[in-house]
Formats: sequence, C-alpha cells, structure tokens
Amino acid sequence: MTTLPDDLETALAAHSRQQNISRDEAIRRIVREWMRTHGFLEDKDEEGASASPPPGKPDPEFVQYPGYFKGEGSL
Repeated sequence: MTTLPDDLETALAAHSRQQNISRDEAIRRIVREWMRTHGFLEDKDEEGASASPPPGKPDPEFVQYPGYFKGEGSL
C-alpha cells in the first residue's frame, strides 16, 4: 500500500466515504480522471469511440463560435 501525506489520506478517506467505495477504487478513479483530463488517457464511450475532445481542443460542434475553431474566422 502506498502511504500518502496525512492531508491527502484524510481527503482520500473522505472521498471514499462520500462515494461509498474502497480506498483503492478511489485512487484508481482519481488517477484515471487526472490522466484523462490531462490528455494521457483517451476518453472512450461504450462503443470505443472518443467521447470528448482532448483537453484544450474543444469540439467545434459544441462551442459558441464554431467558425473560430474550424478556422473559418476569428473573434
């Protein structure tokens, strides 16, 4: 088992209780989410397709000014 500083252990225990999951599952979920949001792990849906664009690359179909992201204009 990996030992973490007391403040992280306290926060991890609170998160585990709130989510009703084990410490190990909490760590897996936290690491997976961090890896996904920082572009190290691709976000997949049930069919294996990318569910959302990588961080920093918004989906042009779901932004206020899609032309800006498609290269058709500027703000």
